[in-house]
Amino acid sequence: MGNKLKSAAGEVCAAVLTIAIALAIGAVLVKLSGNDPVEAYQTLFRGAFGSKQRISEVFVKMVPLCMMAFGTSVAFRAQLWNIGGNGQFILGAVAAILPGLYLKLPPVILLPLSLICGMLGGALWAGLAAVLKIRFSANEVITTLMLNYIATYFLAFLVHGPMKDPVGGDFPQSPNIAEALRLPLFSDRLRIHAGIFVGILVVAVMLFFWKTVLGYRIDLAGQGEKVATYSGMSVKRTVLITMMISGALTGLAGWNEIYGVQYRLLEGVASGYGDIAVVIALLGSLNPVGIVIAGFFFSALMVGGATMQRMTDVPYSIVDIIQGLVIVFIIARTTLNLTVVKNWIGRRQRHA
Repeated sequence: MGNKLKSAAGEVCAAVLTIAIALAIGAVLVKLSGNDPVEAYQTLFRGAFGSKQRISEVFVKMVPLCMMAFGTSVAFRAQLWNIGGNGQFILGAVAAILPGLYLKLPPVILLPLSLICGMLGGALWAGLAAVLKIRFSANEVITTLMLNYIATYFLAFLVHGPMKDPVGGDFPQSPNIAEALRLPLFSDRLRIHAGIFVGILVVAVMLFFWKTVLGYRIDLAGQGEKVATYSGMSVKRTVLITMMISGALTGLAGWNEIYGVQYRLLEGVASGYGDIAVVIALLGSLNPVGIVIAGFFFSALMVGGATMQRMTDVPYSIVDIIQGLVIVFIIARTTLNLTVVKNWIGRRQRHA
């Protein structure tokens, strides 16, 4: 127990240091652009937490980002580098909106049906990458990235063609779902909606998931194919299940965005969430609690960054740079840790 606490404390300290260094470099860049970094960061903070409306926007961003980061963490813990969050989000959103637009059923049936469809859409899209890996040894980084592009063009085809809103003018968008299907808002003045309860349920499930047999097998698969095979488990089956769970969680985020925020398909519905979810998962050390904290930080950064751009001369690209720096520092820390471990093993072998 003591070692676990020390390890957790070390991960927290490393994450805080990573964020601090990224923000410090961001401040230098703001200064070099001729702006006051203190004023910029104060504006960013007020933009995220300066009112109830702004705080609600942080949670509106946070819920789908955390869902996607949970999906990413499931794959990453099995050493499956699922970078296809954007594509799985899009397919989840497309699959989720279909029953809402085209089936004439009571909302009490349509809403859970749309949720299941959203998760299935994401799961099947991620499962395709898993099948390519199992059958042809295709690298999942390449296949999931390529599937992102296919999903993006497929979405563009839908909103410019068969699903285009006939009364939407030249805008590439689908018709709205019925008001009865929209997730209830907490207030008429705020956009935060009942999807946050689904998000809380996902957090609870993920905390429990890693204590189950399946969670153990996924972690075991992450230790290498030889270890997993020696333990008697089917590696191919675990790869498929892991990727489909990862995609299902990401597809759930697509459902949340459609039924809680946008109410329709838009050409840019994914908003690059998949890339940010990877950063959140890594910064949170693939741990459910860490992901929630990292998700809150990045959601605040995104909401506050938009306000900072409007209120000052500092461009939003500073936020993108901070996100990129976080990835660089995480990779550097991981590489350093691996080097230290390898050196330690080498010294042990020489003295044996």
